[in-house]
Amino acid sequence: MSDGFYRSFEDKFRGSRDVIKKRLSVYSQIIDSLSQCYKNFSAVDLGCGRGEWLELLHEKGLSAKGVDIDRAMLDVCQELKLDVSEGDALNFLELLPKESQVIVSAFHLVEHLPFDELKKLVEESFRVLKRGGILMMETPNPENIQVGTANFYLDPTHQRPIPPQLLSFLPEYYGFERIKTLRLQESKDVQTLDNLTLRNVFVGVSPDYAVIAQKSADEELLKKTGAIFEGDWGVTLETLANSYDLQNRKRIEQAEIQARDAQATARQLHDQLNSVYSSTSWRVTWPLRKTKDLIHFLRNLLKNGARAVLVPTIHIVLARPWLRSRIDAGLMRFPRLRGRLQRIAIGSAHSFDHADQFYGISSDTKNMSPTARRVYADLKKAINQQQKK
Repeated sequence: MSDGFYRSFEDKFRGSRDVIKKRLSVYSQIIDSLSQCYKNFSAVDLGCGRGEWLELLHEKGLSAKGVDIDRAMLDVCQELKLDVSEGDALNFLELLPKESQVIVSAFHLVEHLPFDELKKLVEESFRVLKRGGILMMETPNPENIQVGTANFYLDPTHQRPIPPQLLSFLPEYYGFERIKTLRLQESKDVQTLDNLTLRNVFVGVSPDYAVIAQKSADEELLKKTGAIFEGDWGVTLETLANSYDLQNRKRIEQAEIQARDAQATARQLHDQLNSVYSSTSWRVTWPLRKTKDLIHFLRNLLKNGARAVLVPTIHIVLARPWLRSRIDAGLMRFPRLRGRLQRIAIGSAHSFDHADQFYGISSDTKNMSPTARRVYADLKKAINQQQKK
């Protein structure tokens, strides 16, 4: 492959050299630990691409060689004076001497290989690594739903996604002593979000992962390189989905508590209102409430100029001492309204010679509001009941 397509593809979709070098710096701990354990440090990078990993090793003063089939990629490496060869990675690995390497690395290579070739790569890596040497394989993480269903297939040379459990089983099968899966490149705040969304679950899982496998060695060497195999790395789909479910359950529980509290408050208010309605004081104060309604009714009549209804109403009240005394007591709080009603009553007294002028409401109330008609009807009903007594 030498037409430059894949180099352009990497530049656009994988990221710049600086971005990739920053991502690869997570493995610095491995480099530093191993470089202290071996006098003759040597490493090989399979599918070295633009050489970011080789450059990191070179900056630390370590010997490393890369191999790739893409000529355009290798041109970048050679511009940086990196030691690279053009060719098939597996063939290159098979030609290396037994126990000659401290690190065999394959960053985003294994997803390009048929499974039988992947098995052979792990087996050959075990052969060429020194005791305590480490195989590093990084690949897209299909646990990330967006990666596993879409982004993985952006690269036309990808074969199929490889689940972490499968890739970690291969070095175990071929005899590596310690194996660790590192989930990588996730957003740093995804595990601390208080309000996870479904989108967070789909895209928030670590988009890459690496399997780190170490050959057996003496206890002292294993102790020096043990830190990388400790602790949990990254975000799994199970962890993020469980957090999402837990937060949803808490929100549902809070909503149910709020609903129960609201229902309890409504029942309490309903009971209190029923107690008020059934109380003696509510029944005793009924005339006062009706008087208040009547005063409000009379005030509205004054405002609206409804003299045709107001005048008969005044005379009905004045003709009944029991009603007059109650309304007069209520009007004492409204002296201006009381004075106006008195003036209307005095000024219209000569106009009423017969009681039937005061009781007909069909013609007088046709222009009244519904509230005014209701109050007027209640007043007449109360008067009629009093007359029957």
